[in-house]
Amino acid sequence: MNVTELTLNELSKRCINASITVAVAESVTAGYLQFLFSQMPSALDVFNGGITVYNIGQKVKHLQVDYIDAVQCNCVSNTTAQIMALEVAKKFNSKMGIAITGYASAVPEQGVEDLHAYMAVALNGKIVHHYRLQSKESSAAEAQKDYALQVVTEVLSYLEKVKS
Repeated sequence: MNVTELTLNELSKRCINASITVAVAESVTAGYLQFLFSQMPSALDVFNGGITVYNIGQKVKHLQVDYIDAVQCNCVSNTTAQIMALEVAKKFNSKMGIAITGYASAVPEQGVEDLHAYMAVALNGKIVHHYRLQSKESSAAEAQKDYALQVVTEVLSYLEKVKS
């Protein structure tokens, strides 16, 4: 069993023990996070589903992200991630909503050189954790995978802290 499997096993156990169901809203990871959650043991008991909203229009339409704010930051902000997390939890009737938005590749024309993303966790209708992620990966696909694994680790770390 590898580290990812061990982390997903522990995350699944903690969610089941706390009666937490999870929904995911993602942009930069383009579905990879949903894939990981579907691989958890007892995924049917924990993972309610998710949505990939890759552009501003879809974030506004499906997750009530404010268009004006989104345009100003290209949807890559802590605020955007928080709104996405809160809204996906509502849409999927989940106790926990997890969201991520960011850059998997540089966008020099917009001044984006470092790969970064914002993630947020909502629990019972409130933001309980948010974090700025960094990736040093050289390809977009590897950065997406890196972010998804970082999110899973951050969520598990959060749940470990609140249980202690």
